Amino acid sequence: MSLNKLVGGDCGGNNSLVQLSNIVRRDAALQQPLSQADRFVNEFMAQNSQTPQTFNMNTLLNNLPQDKTTKTTPGPSTSSYVPNVNTHMNRSWTAGPSPSYMTHSVMPNYPMLQHPMLLPQAMAMPNPQIQFINEAAVANMASADVQAKAQEYVNTMKKDSDLEYNEFMSFMKKISAGEIRLGEDPGPDQAQRKMSREDILDEMSEKYKEEWDKLSDVNNYWDSETANGIAKEYAFSEGNVMLENKSALEIGKEKLKMGDVPGAVLCFEAAVQQQPESAEAWFLLGTTQAENEQDPWAITALKKSLHIDPTQLEGYITLAAAYTNENMPKHAYISLINWLKASPKYSNLVPEDIDPMKLEVKELERHVKSLYLKAVHSNGNEIDPDVQNAMGVVFNISQEYDKAVDCFQTALMVASDNAKLWNRLGATLANSDKSEQAVDAYRQALGLEPGFIRARYNVGITCMNLGAHKEAAEHFLVALNQQHKAKSMFPESVATDTSSSTIWTTLRMVCAFMGEHDIATLIDERNLTELNKAFQIE
Repeated sequence: MSLNKLVGGDCGGNNSLVQLSNIVRRDAALQQPLSQADRFVNEFMAQNSQTPQTFNMNTLLNNLPQDKTTKTTPGPSTSSYVPNVNTHMNRSWTAGPSPSYMTHSVMPNYPMLQHPMLLPQAMAMPNPQIQFINEAAVANMASADVQAKAQEYVNTMKKDSDLEYNEFMSFMKKISAGEIRLGEDPGPDQAQRKMSREDILDEMSEKYKEEWDKLSDVNNYWDSETANGIAKEYAFSEGNVMLENKSALEIGKEKLKMGDVPGAVLCFEAAVQQQPESAEAWFLLGTTQAENEQDPWAITALKKSLHIDPTQLEGYITLAAAYTNENMPKHAYISLINWLKASPKYSNLVPEDIDPMKLEVKELERHVKSLYLKAVHSNGNEIDPDVQNAMGVVFNISQEYDKAVDCFQTALMVASDNAKLWNRLGATLANSDKSEQAVDAYRQALGLEPGFIRARYNVGITCMNLGAHKEAAEHFLVALNQQHKAKSMFPESVATDTSSSTIWTTLRMVCAFMGEHDIATLIDERNLTELNKAFQIE
């Protein structure tokens, strides 16, 4: 039998325990003669014959001694809790996949959750005397009586400086002054509209319409570029000396051939500022920023380029790869569909009665795969490296790495001089736990473009996965030194830093694995000179 059933029931009602006592008392009266034990039972039952009465808080309060003061209890101790921060990696064109070594991005620390500040009770104020007033009596009081009582309370307590600014004291002062009249209808200035729940929601909906629209469309917002840190407008480096050079575009192309990727970026930044409507300049800026391990800026620049000239086919595939790196699969699929639409050879494969924007990610994935399989079959035995490249991106998004490897290897059969393809092959091999083969692919990419910073960075990540921490650190430092070369483009700005924070963070991680905590301090200071000495890099 449960305890609740035994003593439960409405307060003051005949619960099971009371019924049991009645039965015992009744049966006891029938038994003759009574033993001494029975007499004791009868005496007990006689003393407890009435059922419990309904609990009355007012009665209890009125029975309390009037000079009784409240007891203070220590408040809860303040504490802080910092949740664990988990990180992850899902970067298709950077080596992986070990999450213990590398993360997709540096997660911000969660702010400490703090309790509101508590004023110690002992320091707050002395304990005032508590006078309990019957609610029913207050309700029947005339307004003048309430005002008089309030004035009496204020006069009694006015000598107590600690209560001068107490909220209850302020309330009582307002009553005594007639500013608040209990039991009367509020004046027109103080009247609050009595609205139904629907009226309140309608008013708030109108007031916060724009904010509510954003919140109600959660899925679209979190899929948006804004939520993923992609800027609508490109942020140019300040103090770029190449702005004064009218040949910035051509100089950038030369720097790109020589492997000076950061220097080329600054030249192309100057070129698009000089010629904002140049699709070529925006395209070169976007593709070079992708090689420079700066995907968010690559996306912004490539979108500018394709807006000006939608026929730049390579831009769509590079944009899709950048979206994949930023873990934005839906945008990547849309870019790949746009590539087919823009291609004179494959545009007829895209159905006009399907809106890709309305498809869920899985549906969109199936749709894109079917379109590209049709594109492959339409070529017969001929290999189109662009189609194979795009298919490799698609299979990377769905993490079908073996299929992606086949696509990139097929594309390289007819485009073996494409460094980007070699890098993508390397990253895909690394993501499928084939690190040794990945290194060979990266070396091919670096052989074609020695300044390919992303490929250099990927080699470092692969070395980490293989446990070669010193070699990994050396590759990261080489990449940082290459980015540091761009400082010569800012003679008037000593503070300009063109290096990638992702590479710095990964370098610090690998030094921690090596136990080189002194070197970690140099990394925090971004002291490349001393770091090069420590690793004997000239």
